[in-house]
Amino acid sequence: MDDFQFEQEQKKKRKLKKGPAYILLCVFCLVVGGVGGYFIRGFQLPGYMGSDSNVYNEIAQIIESDFLDTSESQESLQQRMLRGMVAALGDPYSSYLSVEESQELATTINGAFDGIGVTFTMVEDGAIVLDVYQDTPAQKAGLLNGDVITHVEGTSVAGYTADKVKEVIQGESQSQVTLRILRDGKSREITATRGSVDTSVAFSIQKINQQNVGYLRIVTFGENIHEVIEKHLQTMKEQNIQNIIIDLRGNGGGYLNAAQQILDLFVPQGQVLFSLQDKDGNTQEYKATNREKYTFEHGYILVDNQTASASEVLSASLKDNLGYQLVGETTYGKGVAQTQVTLSNSSVLKYTDEKWLTPHGTWINGTGLEPDYTIEDTDIGDFHMGEMKESYQYDQVDDNIQYMQEMLKELGYQVDRVDGYFSQQTTQALETFEKDYGLTVDGIYSKDDRLILLSALTYHLYQEKEDAYIQKITEFIQ
Repeated sequence: MDDFQFEQEQKKKRKLKKGPAYILLCVFCLVVGGVGGYFIRGFQLPGYMGSDSNVYNEIAQIIESDFLDTSESQESLQQRMLRGMVAALGDPYSSYLSVEESQELATTINGAFDGIGVTFTMVEDGAIVLDVYQDTPAQKAGLLNGDVITHVEGTSVAGYTADKVKEVIQGESQSQVTLRILRDGKSREITATRGSVDTSVAFSIQKINQQNVGYLRIVTFGENIHEVIEKHLQTMKEQNIQNIIIDLRGNGGGYLNAAQQILDLFVPQGQVLFSLQDKDGNTQEYKATNREKYTFEHGYILVDNQTASASEVLSASLKDNLGYQLVGETTYGKGVAQTQVTLSNSSVLKYTDEKWLTPHGTWINGTGLEPDYTIEDTDIGDFHMGEMKESYQYDQVDDNIQYMQEMLKELGYQVDRVDGYFSQQTTQALETFEKDYGLTVDGIYSKDDRLILLSALTYHLYQEKEDAYIQKITEFIQ
């Protein structure tokens, strides 16, 4: 079966109010889209295009001969027109990829690269670390989720784009990079030695209610990931683990055949894993083989609204076939699959060619999978992070004041409103915060206050608060 590629970048949606850019350090971000049309001189359209093909070629010739390009794009006009042709399909998962982009996408999906191994999101003041992957240079250096990277090699990254931060942090394997971070309002420096990292899977044995529970976090569905997962499943089998947690939060997918191979580790022979249906309505079922299986008394799958594509295939199949329970939020709802074709210039056309169905025959596109147990969790994406150009004080009204109030409230400070009006009680709450964190106690919300408040918030969210998902599972495992 061909590798059906699921588009990771489409999973950023509903939850983020400002829409911060997420990026995996030292993995290039795939950018899909573009404008314009797909017409290059001498291009011969297939016969099925009919009489309109002459018009297409006429437009191509006119554009190449007479169009004044004022875009200042680094891409050639032909490259942009190629992207535009595919973008005109209106399908967010189909795209034209240059040679470099197709290689970068493969690297991202496989989860192996040279870097330090973190995911971060950009705000005006720096980069908030959202995830530090297991057994990576970042973890070994002591970087934690919720740290705010403010400087790289002594240079402030305030105002940088995500790509720019990635550029200054990445480097040759075994070289070092020094990061200045804020952790709960306190500044410190951390030096990491860059190296080869694999972020695709994390594994541990956790103690929950005096029982050993296997924990597998799958970050992406890359090639041969099933081999890594089977080693961890074998460890669980040797330790007689009866409960397993599979964490698919934030996993936007990868290769469908990777999900198929993982499912085949769990699902009994002959049972339907999923089905694929082509444009003509022809449906093919994919079933479990007779290979060795790994069984558990109870299985729990952690999902959120960024759990998409191959992650949904895995979740739906384990739920339908084995009764695994979904814990979290309704998943993204990507019920289509893509294939890719290498073109004559070595670029790649990735396009939707099939829909996939759950073992029960359900198409989840646009609706997602409903969790068995819903979790109301809070992360940095639930907070506004607007640009701040001035200080604010009592009796003013501004969106940045509302953002401050929201953060203070989450941290437990007594604010009487979160509507952007700088009330007397807001002033008192801010002064208490300023005193707690060694700031100038003046009740004036400055950029310095905002940076320390942001650091306190991220530390609270990612280090102090217990994982609501694991708390819920603790109720089940007795």
